[in-house]
Amino acid sequence: MLHLLPRPKFIEERNAILKNNSVNFSGICLDERVGKAISKLPQSTNGIPLVLSMSDMPREAYELSASNDIITIKGGDNAGLFYGIQTLRQILSCEDAVCCNIKDCPDMKYRGFYHDVTRGKVPTVETLKELIDNLAYYKMNSLQLYVEHTFEFKEYADSIERTGYLTADEIRELDDYCYDNFIEFIPSLSTFGHLYELLEKPQYKHLREVEDLEKEEMFWHNRMHHHTIDPTSDESFEIIKSLIDQYVPLFRSNTFNICCDETFDLSIGKHKDFDTGKLYIDFVKKIIDYVKSKGKTVMMWADILLQHPECVDLLPDDVIFLNWHYEKNIPVENIEKFSKMNRNQIVCPGTSTWSRLCENIEKSRENISNMIDCGYRNSAFGVLNTNWGDWGNPCSLELAMFGLVLGASKSWNVDTSCGKTFNDDINYLVYKDNKGVEYLTRLDKIHSKIDWNNFAFIYSNVVYKTKYDSYITYPYESTIQDVIKDCTELITTLKTDNNMDKNYLEEMLVACEGIGVMAQLLAKVCKYHIEKPFDTINWLSKYRKMWIKKNKKSEIKEIENMFISLEKL
Repeated sequence: MLHLLPRPKFIEERNAILKNNSVNFSGICLDERVGKAISKLPQSTNGIPLVLSMSDMPREAYELSASNDIITIKGGDNAGLFYGIQTLRQILSCEDAVCCNIKDCPDMKYRGFYHDVTRGKVPTVETLKELIDNLAYYKMNSLQLYVEHTFEFKEYADSIERTGYLTADEIRELDDYCYDNFIEFIPSLSTFGHLYELLEKPQYKHLREVEDLEKEEMFWHNRMHHHTIDPTSDESFEIIKSLIDQYVPLFRSNTFNICCDETFDLSIGKHKDFDTGKLYIDFVKKIIDYVKSKGKTVMMWADILLQHPECVDLLPDDVIFLNWHYEKNIPVENIEKFSKMNRNQIVCPGTSTWSRLCENIEKSRENISNMIDCGYRNSAFGVLNTNWGDWGNPCSLELAMFGLVLGASKSWNVDTSCGKTFNDDINYLVYKDNKGVEYLTRLDKIHSKIDWNNFAFIYSNVVYKTKYDSYITYPYESTIQDVIKDCTELITTLKTDNNMDKNYLEEMLVACEGIGVMAQLLAKVCKYHIEKPFDTINWLSKYRKMWIKKNKKSEIKEIENMFISLEKL
């Protein structure tokens, strides 16, 4: 039986089993990247002969024929050969793989993944390379990292040791690795809003759009608000130019994402009596002109322009708009709006991992499916599946993989249905366990009863005597008891599962125990007398070990301080 993701457009399975799950390749690859892809195939001297060739097909398209006598892959270009090899890797990984004929090509030209490396967790290069390997395996062709301050910009030299950061050499290394895997590594940088760390510095505070900013005790909430730079100041633009100058040369890509989203402060700051749309577009045009002067095509988030559609025509025709939405029910009219204006847009759903220890599989399944379906109907240029890290980025990449693979599969083949066949395929290819999706769904349902943001606001109120009452809901004692019971049962079940991929099993166990610890600490705050099967400090030790194994220390202390402070009550 074949388990393939993305599912090919056309597949004919023959009534014959492949008797050998290895290949014998003796040809010459003109593209070194294709040769590297072949090296990841299981190979032996008595393997099935593998032959590659070019054919008159669209870009990224391929045809694959697998029999016991010969395996052939034809590609419309080297990328097509590369994707055919990824499909062959999956075929050869299947038990009782059948002989088959496949014809395949992508529905979406742009198939990207957007990963937050700013909001608390900075991955190691090794972790990001593993992410790139997964993107290539599931036929995605673009990666962006969300960066505000987590790069060695000279403007952040006095704070990057605290927040964690990527170096120029690391970015170049990742750019090379992406290139080897037919992935465009596109720089993404906050250049208007979301400049909290910059505007907190004494030497730049005068450039805040909101001048009299009262700092909040809740660190993550504080960072998400009042972060817009004064667009009327020449000094503001000089700083943004400096950030761009330091970042642009590190990437091969001819595209640059200037972000420019969530500039909330323009309507409440020092220029609140100005025309907000004009204030916004005038600064954005300066940034765009500067980026284009470096030979780059501009991407930017579309949220502010959706509020000021009259400003869209003031921007160059080649700007690519990133149209995002993360709920189940999507605003179809927003996607149709850019389509009717004949402007390039990329639809941007999300994995729904942010502010959680595991992805919200119920939400991401519908959000990703609906956004991509609507984007395809409205001739969107592609898909950028987002994996944000709001509020400390507590979720691991492993527990974002369902959303990642679904986004990849739907981007390639829009007809992909997120039903039993998809679950069977992802269980086989990702979790290596026929209950992987079931376990993740159980974990998600438990987590839905204990909200991370709510937990953090309660912590702030209790420890720092803040007044976030409007954000807080205290759980019932029965809810706490149910969560602890469900966590205990799921952990017991997971520990007896000997099939699941070790990395996914460990991450599920740590996430599940963490949810149980959160429930216990909320019970303490609420003065409920309940059984406490979980040890906070022991769990934090496990969580730190998993974090440090795959990420730089970055801001793990913020998470540790929250749990330790409540444990000490």
